[in-house]
Amino acid sequence: MNIEFQEEPRPLRGCVHLEVRKAGRLVEVETDHNLIVAVGRAKLAKLLGGSYTGHITQIGVGTGSAAAADGDTALTGGVMIPLDSTEYDGAKVKFNFTIGTGTANGVNIREFGLFFADGTMFSHRVRKSVIGKEDDLKITGYWEIYL
Repeated sequence: MNIEFQEEPRPLRGCVHLEVRKAGRLVEVETDHNLIVAVGRAKLAKLLGGSYTGHITQIGVGTGSAAAADGDTALTGGVMIPLDSTEYDGAKVKFNFTIGTGTANGVNIREFGLFFADGTMFSHRVRKSVIGKEDDLKITGYWEIYL
């Protein structure tokens, strides 16, 4: 028996929203797409099938400049930061985060990653420009995944 779909399934997708404040003043706002990587999709499949019980708990920042690719598993010079909270709205999950003034200082942030508690990368985003993280810089934002 052959099954023929009338339409293609929608791919898993998401976006990252950042607000950068320097000495309390908003200096940059950015929203852009991300790539959900192969190891992240594999972990999600195991979660749905019941052979994994973890969840996404952290965001990471790094210095890598290579374009996000499906085979990515880690950040270059990664610094991991616990998520602030998680929200749900229908088939969307939103991961809220803060990279405070005391975190990742001295890192030229170019890439962001969303990670499961066991360190497995779920999604990856590489910026076109660098955020030079200093102790007067605070980055807040959220990472949305649409199912």
